[in-house]
Amino acid sequence: MTDPQDNNFGEIAEPKPAQTESGPGQSLRAGRLERGLSIEDIARQLRLSVRQVTALEEDDYSKVASGTFLRGFVRNYAKLLQMDAAPLLQRLEQSLPPPPPTQTISYPIEGIPFPSNRDHGKRNLIIGVAIVLALLLLVYEIYRGSEANIEKAPSGNVESRVETEQTSDASLFEAPPEITADGADIAASAGRPAASEPKPDVQPPPVRSASSPVVPAAPQAAQQPAASRSADAPSRELADEGPGVVRLIFEGESWVEARDGKGRLLLSRVNARGTEQVLRGTPPFSLKIGNAAEVKLVYNSNPVDLTPHINVYGGTARLSLE
Repeated sequence: MTDPQDNNFGEIAEPKPAQTESGPGQSLRAGRLERGLSIEDIARQLRLSVRQVTALEEDDYSKVASGTFLRGFVRNYAKLLQMDAAPLLQRLEQSLPPPPPTQTISYPIEGIPFPSNRDHGKRNLIIGVAIVLALLLLVYEIYRGSEANIEKAPSGNVESRVETEQTSDASLFEAPPEITADGADIAASAGRPAASEPKPDVQPPPVRSASSPVVPAAPQAAQQPAASRSADAPSRELADEGPGVVRLIFEGESWVEARDGKGRLLLSRVNARGTEQVLRGTPPFSLKIGNAAEVKLVYNSNPVDLTPHINVYGGTARLSLE
């Protein structure tokens, strides 16, 4: 038979496991019950769900946001219950699993080339060359576009423009006909004295034999050049204004290059102010006129407006006359 005291001694000798508090959940639950609040009251005041409040009291952090948000929930819960949040946060840190160790990834930098001043210089040089090439290409496209925009001036269009511009250019182009008329009158007046000169008394030559040559009368031979000169003056004026004739009147210094339909170079020179050029050839005529604003063009006795053909970048007119 055993002694009761021995049984009591045995019960006292058995060690009891120490109760350890794993997290702040039990303290928060005890504080809530002490103040007579329900889980719904806490959830409404903390603006949390009932599930999240229950998870905090059960230390089930898988249902609650971790990290900074979890610490904020515990701090707000303790503040609502008027409890000290510092020991609760300390117990929270002890109950949380340790964060995984961070791995530092190192990359070798020996083989990574760093840009040097020489590389910057090469890059700037390449950029400069690209800019220069772009500018040259732009200039070429502008010149190419001006060449492609050469418009032809048919004779029918020339005649229609003559009717619309007759009033504005009448004073400019009335002078040549007057000069032509005066030249014709001068030539005619020069021919009249030659015809009205008294013929010298010519005695009949002595009778000669049939074998002797016959000498023509000298006064008749002298009258023929005078008559031919008087007839050539109006014909020359008409030739300057006839078909296939290009007339250029320069009111300022201008360089002109002209070719006819056969590719012959009719004119290529700088023309002074106040001069004129008359070109004859086979249509169509190809004209390049510098300083075209100071040049008047007449084709087949009709004035041609150069304004639509003038390039705005250089003042050069390029056109074709058919």
